[in-house]
Amino acid sequence: MIVLTGTSGGLASVALETILEQKLLQPTEFRLSSWNGQTKSKKAIDAGIEVRRGDFKYPDTLVHAFEGAEALFLVSYPSVGEERFHYHRNAIDAAKAAGVRHILYTSLTFGGITGEQSHAGVMQAHIQTVRYLKASGLKWTILRFPTYNHLWNNFAGFLRLEEKGDAKVVIPDDGPNHWASREDLGEAAAQVIANWRDHESQTINFTGPQLLTISDIARLYSKYTGRQVDIEIVGTEKAIDYHKQHKTLPPEQEDFLSNWASWHVTLAKGETSFLDPALENLLGRKPKTVEAMSDQLFSSDSNALDTKDFN
Repeated sequence: MIVLTGTSGGLASVALETILEQKLLQPTEFRLSSWNGQTKSKKAIDAGIEVRRGDFKYPDTLVHAFEGAEALFLVSYPSVGEERFHYHRNAIDAAKAAGVRHILYTSLTFGGITGEQSHAGVMQAHIQTVRYLKASGLKWTILRFPTYNHLWNNFAGFLRLEEKGDAKVVIPDDGPNHWASREDLGEAAAQVIANWRDHESQTINFTGPQLLTISDIARLYSKYTGRQVDIEIVGTEKAIDYHKQHKTLPPEQEDFLSNWASWHVTLAKGETSFLDPALENLLGRKPKTVEAMSDQLFSSDSNALDTKDFN
């Protein structure tokens, strides 16, 4: 029995649907844990998949949600802040108390091939979580995910695709990144979940099929739409000041800008300038490229700017 968390989110929801569609696990071989004890997946409901309430903020609910399971697919809490580690620690402790023996944890590919150190603010809670998990005495698997390619416009100075005319994109720095489709990543994650016993003590680096800078994607966007996009790389301090002055984000999210700027420093330092065959091997096909997904990625109808977690 393996328990899946986070299946209402973009990554684990794809993993869940893949497991059900491809019958990678029998309905009795896994359970869902959600903050409200419910699932929106019609396939999961029709298949009679058990769902228990497991809220990261209430450890007692997690213990109940995880009881009787051998393994846990622990999807990181949806936030870019340091509170993430607190909730992850709750989940790891609850899993241990419930008798779980193996945790598969979702991290990021910032920090180079090992991910042990990073300049990215968003990576710090992941680094802490991985250290805590490895010291817990539980078996572990680390699934490291790259930047979802639909987030390119967040990196590109919060570029609003619905606007018309020339665009000025101000960013702190730039560098190569191995962007990938969240749908491809969810499908590959399903294969790992279904065969979790085969991945003990493994760190799996998922990367897309090519290295592209933010400027590279902006040029593809410009080519696809005909909209002129001027990229200005100005350094961290000037970029933060620019976006505060131009009220790019709502006032309550301005503190996030320093975290956002650290992503760009990370790219410039080469932390994501590597490729790995794991995603292709698990999919059994080539992962989708940014250009192949241009209809989806470069349209405001299908890729509206999403900053809801940036507090």
